[in-house]
Amino acid sequence: MYKVKYSSFNYYPDTLLISNIAVGVIFQIENNNNYYENRFNLMQRKSKLFNFDEELNPEFTKIFLNGIRDTFVKFKGEIKEFTRFYVNNFKFTNIQIREFNSLDEVNIFINDTTRYILHPSQNPKNKMTEKEKKEYINNYLSKKFNTVQKSYVFQGGKNQDKITVDFMVETKNGKKIGYKVVNKSPQAIFNIRSYIAHAMFNEENITFILDDNMEKEREFIFDLKDQINKESEINAVLEKDLVTQ
Repeated sequence: MYKVKYSSFNYYPDTLLISNIAVGVIFQIENNNNYYENRFNLMQRKSKLFNFDEELNPEFTKIFLNGIRDTFVKFKGEIKEFTRFYVNNFKFTNIQIREFNSLDEVNIFINDTTRYILHPSQNPKNKMTEKEKKEYINNYLSKKFNTVQKSYVFQGGKNQDKITVDFMVETKNGKKIGYKVVNKSPQAIFNIRSYIAHAMFNEENITFILDDNMEKEREFIFDLKDQINKESEINAVLEKDLVTQ
């Protein structure tokens, strides 16, 4: 059995703000036979980082990131003893753990997770398709919840009063939560508003999975969330944050 611990390495231009960009993903691989390996995958197109914050010095930042990567690859301790020192503009997310039966499964997971979390900064040929991203999300949710259904229909009071979410999960206490993937588009806000209205009138629970550049839409959802009834649970999460929180 192989245990994989992983964390996203994110850059915050202002430590007091939520806005950030994923610049890398670290993985620590162990098994019962003393197998031990660290991997650090950095964003492929670093121009995304420098466009995100034009005040960064590209040359210095590249040296800085390569140095951290090389240090982690050679690191021999517990992953949390490495991540805890980064608390300023560059810092790691909470450590997540997955288990696999073979090293081949580990390699597939690392490749897919890197492509998923670093999707915006991947070279075009390495980017996940929408179908691949949804399959990755489905696999993630399936590890977290006992029940996951794709393309689930929430039926309202009337036959035509219904919405379809990409995934429906059921918690241990029987609560149903719909997950709706929303991509950046001029219609995104209107679609989000419609789903929230349906959830509010029918006492449904929905979590929106948003593109990483949809922070304004996330704020919009949180603002509406405070105004709706307490019988509905409305949440929003950026794609990369879904699997690293």
